[in-house]
Amino acid sequence: MTQAGALDIGRCVFSGQVFRWDVLPDGSLAGADGFDWYVVSAPERRANKDVFRVESNAPPHSFESLFRLDWDAEAVFREIVARGPELEPYLRREPGLRVMRPGMAREAFFGFLCTPNNHMVRIRQMIRHLAARAPRLETGGRFQAHGWPSIDQIASIPEEELRRDGFGYRAATIPAIARQVLALGGEPWIESLRAAGFDEARGALMSLKGVGPKLADCICLFALDLTEALPVDTHIWQAATRLYFPEWEGKAVTTQRYEAVGALFRERFGKLAGWAQQALFYDNLLRNRGRQGDPARPDSSRLSD
Repeated sequence: MTQAGALDIGRCVFSGQVFRWDVLPDGSLAGADGFDWYVVSAPERRANKDVFRVESNAPPHSFESLFRLDWDAEAVFREIVARGPELEPYLRREPGLRVMRPGMAREAFFGFLCTPNNHMVRIRQMIRHLAARAPRLETGGRFQAHGWPSIDQIASIPEEELRRDGFGYRAATIPAIARQVLALGGEPWIESLRAAGFDEARGALMSLKGVGPKLADCICLFALDLTEALPVDTHIWQAATRLYFPEWEGKAVTTQRYEAVGALFRERFGKLAGWAQQALFYDNLLRNRGRQGDPARPDSSRLSD
């Protein structure tokens, strides 16, 4: 399978966008997205294009959608640089990093509820605890994975059970948010937000008790495919103050400042704001780590504060 422009699977799946991917002993990358599973071999270079061998229970268009292969990465690069030349070095340092498009909105929705004030290792553990409540996927013995539980299942999980599994305060908030979603219509309500537009969808998400601006923006970007969303975590805040708001460098993120960063990115980059922030987020994460270790496997969450 080929792609439009650069694609680095590792950079994509280990950059805080999805949480159920691993490296297999043979070097392949394996992951689950809802009830779809994928095993992706290392790319081969053919006729100046990278070709991936993909094993999956899903049709080819699901893989293409997941990694947003319907977007030409080279055209996106040119457009972002045209609108913001200052971002060119950040984009060049992270070739193949794309904004992903998870296929199951409810997984991305509840997955990101595990992320606030958390780190990647724990997030992955928590999300896998939730996934284990769904049936195991038949992967031909390549790796072990589960599907994703229904909203009803998540809503009915006892708080004490999640606390035993290491969810902390999220043991109460995750089932509580699931019950709020059910009262609004369940999964069809989440799906309806895709077509509602960014402002309406974000407002609806923030009306849920326990969902603030960062969570709403992450859900908009990764669950609802609203690519103008701009999650402002520690890394984006550091990058934004370095590039655009030097007067706020070293200062706390207030509600007003958070909204100002998002507004600037949306005004400048429009539907590409989410793609621009992903490059900034990942670059700043590696900058803070001294660009040491495996660049495709950061150990911090995009939402850690």
